[in-house]
Amino acid sequence: MRRFLIATLLILCALPATANAAKRPVVGIGDNHPESFQNAHMRKLPALKTARLVIPWDWYRSAYQTFRAESWMHSVQLAHKRPLVTFNRNWGRKGRRHIPSLKAYVKGFKQFRKRFPKVREFSPWNEPNAVEQPFYRKPAKAARYFNALRRACRKCTIIAGDVKDGKTMVPYLRTYKKKVRGAKIWAVHNYKDATRKRGGTADFLRTVRGQVWLTETGGLRNRGGLKGQAKAVKRIFKLAKSSRRIKRIYFYQWLYDKGSHWDSAFIDRHGKRRPAYFALRKGLRQR
Repeated sequence: MRRFLIATLLILCALPATANAAKRPVVGIGDNHPESFQNAHMRKLPALKTARLVIPWDWYRSAYQTFRAESWMHSVQLAHKRPLVTFNRNWGRKGRRHIPSLKAYVKGFKQFRKRFPKVREFSPWNEPNAVEQPFYRKPAKAARYFNALRRACRKCTIIAGDVKDGKTMVPYLRTYKKKVRGAKIWAVHNYKDATRKRGGTADFLRTVRGQVWLTETGGLRNRGGLKGQAKAVKRIFKLAKSSRRIKRIYFYQWLYDKGSHWDSAFIDRHGKRRPAYFALRKGLRQR
């Protein structure tokens, strides 16, 4: 009897820790470079469980995009990370904001599923409310592409929204959410909360229902320098604790991209770890 009571008490003591662990958001990295996921510094952070790829909707028409997708998938598989794939506009169309037909769009999705059948998590479009996107000011039309993916793969997890924070976010979502069917997970890019302490994550949570994923976030070097970038990473971990609905965090990006003006990388151009890396490591350990 005594042994039974002791065993019962041990189980009860363990339950709160288990419950708290279950509430912790899954953390991953968004980066289109396959080499990022074989980086030695990333391998030292096994708590990074997932990875996000942004790819043109008509990727299969380009030998280069097909090669990049295959390389990325292979690298992520070797790193034992779960992939989330987000479709985007084709930036090679001379800057034209082109909305593909639903038929052509779904064809691209089915081609992807055929080539990579193990991938089950998708977002229909990256930042549809951004001014440079073809769905800017067209939330009802953007919702049709979410619905199309749900019909095309009932066993897949389709993420709704994937919008950027800012003044257009809430009005955009109000129309968008009326048109989507069966959305259970919603995504937002909340750089303003990360870098300026005045973003719209709270507004986003009030506007939608269900799980929330921060599919793109992080600290920008041009907003506070390297120390500011590290503070932004800490702020995101703190923000995630404010709501049990926040289930995932994707920090962007891992390696510095020499050909881009954007810099939110954890590893600099010389392969050295920035202060943001150590903030990330600490955040992963304290969750």
